[in-house]
Amino acid sequence: MWLLLGLAVGVLVGVEVERSGFDYACPSRTCVDSAEVTPVFDRGYYDKADEVISGAKHSIHIIAFEMKYYKTNPGSSQNKLVRELIYAKERGVDVKVLSDQYSTQDNAYDILKANNVEVRMDSNSTTTHAKLIIVDGRIILLGSTNFSYTALELNNEANVLINDEKIAEQYERYFQSLWDAGTPVG
Repeated sequence: MWLLLGLAVGVLVGVEVERSGFDYACPSRTCVDSAEVTPVFDRGYYDKADEVISGAKHSIHIIAFEMKYYKTNPGSSQNKLVRELIYAKERGVDVKVLSDQYSTQDNAYDILKANNVEVRMDSNSTTTHAKLIIVDGRIILLGSTNFSYTALELNNEANVLINDEKIAEQYERYFQSLWDAGTPVG
């Protein structure tokens, strides 16, 4: 009898602990119910980023710690991704990039601005270290990868591709709050 009572109490406490941890990590209980989640590692990031950016129909919203464009290496992965953002803008996609003010060399911001892509910087009082792409209010690619040669070609990086409107809504709200507080480039 006491064993069954102890077991029942243990299960209930375990459920509450699990539930409280889940609530803390996820603002909504529906975060992963129906989401399609794909791990993306190392060199695989370029292929996934290229796929989601080139397939965008309505919007591409990016938060990037840094975004590089190397004039001396036009065929590099990060340059190809920057060009895909420009092509998306030319297709009529709403493309916005929010970045940190940390990066000062080989930035992609001037080439993006010259091609009508909206770019904003965060304030000097905070560091925006997030790496996030939201496409069409449904697809999220987030993790550790910067848009740089080192990140795309050399580093060990861990990311996740999430396909889910409910999760994308939360990231869109986060993006919009940073975007509204950002300073336009140029």
